[in-house]
Amino acid sequence: MSEDDDRPTLTVVADNPQPKRNERLAQQYFNDALLQLAANIIRVVRGAGKPYELILQCNDVVTTAIEVRDATGNMPSDATVANLLLLEREEIEDYHSFRGGKKLAMHRMVKGGLQFAASRLLHQQLQIQQGEREMEDAFDELERLHEERRKQREAEARADRAKALPKRKPAKRKPRKPKSEGFL
Repeated sequence: MSEDDDRPTLTVVADNPQPKRNERLAQQYFNDALLQLAANIIRVVRGAGKPYELILQCNDVVTTAIEVRDATGNMPSDATVANLLLLEREEIEDYHSFRGGKKLAMHRMVKGGLQFAASRLLHQQLQIQQGEREMEDAFDELERLHEERRKQREAEARADRAKALPKRKPAKRKPRKPKSEGFL
């Protein structure tokens, strides 16, 4: 019996990771191109951004989507596009705190503002009003939070001032002399 007989037989399984790497790379290029386009469109709508790059960015999105199709056999899915462009809420640890309430209100303002802007572009009056209402409700909520915080701070300041003042003893009053009822 030789030493070679005692050794376990090893089988090399070769998996070519190149196709998977190409799929991931194509998907990443598509994601980046789509996000760049979306961000620039939003900035152009608000009066900034780079309108001269929009057509080139649209072309990049289409080109990279075709690269995804060539690498995977499928175009990027609707769910992929929707999830990529979805504005996620910031993670809020305490919804009942001032900071948590403020983040929620700001998120609602942004969503309302985006609805308002998109609807204005298409002259959709009902959706414009809905976007305005969402922004106004969020603004009212933010004002309410600030007012509550202001009142809380005032109450704390009053309590601090009351603690800082030395305690006064009540003044002793002299007993009143009875009024005389006339002359004798």
